[in-house]
Amino acid sequence: MNGSIKIGRVFGIPIYLHITFLVILPLFVWVFSESTGRMLGMALGFGDLHTDILTRYVFGTIAAILFFATILAHELAHSYLAKRYGVRIKSITLMLFGGVASMEEIPKQPGQELKMAFAGPFTSLVIGVFSYAVMLILESFAPGTVLWDGVAIIFGLMALYNVLLAGFNMIPAFPMDGGRVLRSYYGSRMSHLEATKRAAKIGRYMAIAMGVFGVVTFNVWLILIAFFVYVGASEEEQSTVTSESLGGKLVGQLMTRDVQVVHPGTSVQQLLDLMFATKHMGFPVVDNGLVGIVTLSDTHRVQREQLPFVTVGQIMTRQVVWVPPELEATKALRIMAERGIDRLVVLDQGRLVGIITKKDFMRVVELMSARSSQTAGWGYVQQQQPPSPPPPTI
Repeated sequence: MNGSIKIGRVFGIPIYLHITFLVILPLFVWVFSESTGRMLGMALGFGDLHTDILTRYVFGTIAAILFFATILAHELAHSYLAKRYGVRIKSITLMLFGGVASMEEIPKQPGQELKMAFAGPFTSLVIGVFSYAVMLILESFAPGTVLWDGVAIIFGLMALYNVLLAGFNMIPAFPMDGGRVLRSYYGSRMSHLEATKRAAKIGRYMAIAMGVFGVVTFNVWLILIAFFVYVGASEEEQSTVTSESLGGKLVGQLMTRDVQVVHPGTSVQQLLDLMFATKHMGFPVVDNGLVGIVTLSDTHRVQREQLPFVTVGQIMTRQVVWVPPELEATKALRIMAERGIDRLVVLDQGRLVGIITKKDFMRVVELMSARSSQTAGWGYVQQQQPPSPPPPTI
């Protein structure tokens, strides 16, 4: 994964640390180590602990690591339940705004999504309540040692921040869990697509409200979270629209069958001329069969004066990602996203039969959306028309 470091596996799920985690972790260490005061009976940090600064930062580091471990537990709760519903979990990544579980798909049955979405906040709440109980037990003995007090503060921090984490994630807006809970509520009353659109709209309204409040109060973090929520709501809606539009369609139905190909001996200059003439940004390379694929980005490695002399065979990608025509369109689009590519070669028993690009998918999505809008509009018009007179009789 780009910008991520794999640290292990839990339940067979790869766990990654995103590069932004290396930014947020020291910030949490600093906040925990320097914060003073109490909230709801729980210490906000180790700033009031009567010890040297090194010891406070050791406690702060332990608390920060434990807090991100509880975030991992939050994501694992989602993932465990999702796996029980047959969803494949590709990875869990700890990053700037917490954790993200990458799943192949979200269950569309409202009851399943509700349970899966609620599992994370419920786990955080359980951790918070348990930590609070342990803190109270430790404080009731209160021997007055730095170690004892420090451990009590750690459990207090876990209690406070996990309850806040549970509450924050239940905000009814994507990409938080509350947005999925809200969608599951609407999903029991309408289609999955309409439920997503309604939940996404509410999420965007909440993001705008948070952003305005953040500007008024000069709260940079709230503004960033508002932006994160707004983008997340829009992306969830677009992802659902795409999935619904492509549902049931196969690669063979969407691919371009009249495929323009090039030979390995073609010069890069000739390739660029062909791209300009056809407006295509990539071509399969054939020489007694498929031997590679070449795209516009491959030509960027060639200096201008060398364009007539360097051949396609020298710059093409030999490891071709291909799919069969009977593959579901949604799975093909997922392969593109995972590989970071814009086109796939389509092979049928080793024979080149077509090529499919992201534009092919987006064209279908646009057409299906337009047809859906027209159908809805036609239905409204039909309802407004007076009944037609009966046909004349002879």
